[in-house]
Amino acid sequence: MSPTLFLTLASTVVSTKMNLDAANAAKAQGKLQARQFDQQGKNIKFTALQNHNQRMRNLNVFQNVNESILGTTGRDYDRSYSKIIDKAKKDALTDVSRMGVDTAMKLGQSSLQKSLTLLQAQNRANAYRYQALSSIMSTAIKAQPMLPKSPTTALDTSSPTGGIPDYRYSGLD
Repeated sequence: MSPTLFLTLASTVVSTKMNLDAANAAKAQGKLQARQFDQQGKNIKFTALQNHNQRMRNLNVFQNVNESILGTTGRDYDRSYSKIIDKAKKDALTDVSRMGVDTAMKLGQSSLQKSLTLLQAQNRANAYRYQALSSIMSTAIKAQPMLPKSPTTALDTSSPTGGIPDYRYSGLD
């Protein structure tokens, strides 16, 4: 094997290995980023739960304070107090609903980012694999002229048999 052919093949092996390693690294990076988005989703849910619980505690405190005011003033539970409590409940329900919608939107965005990240990582990995294949094919084209010539028999295309030996007319009659 000629030194040029050996170096060409060695270069291809190194280039192919490098591209395949880069493909694996791209996929690993995508998986790591996807895990980060999963964790972000868990954090969003936890924060939403904390906000919900805080809002419900605030409503409960508001109701308890108003009941204690009723008790200290000697008033009975009447329509005005009922309207105040109903308004507070309605506001709390509205706040909780908005927080739920906001949480759902944040989770959707995080999920979309995760999917996009995984797709981009897969595309990068595929690009590196195609580069590896291209390197192999390019070397095959470059190396072909450097390969030793194999002994072949020259065919005579001007003969009536089209260069294929015809043993019937060998002259050994």
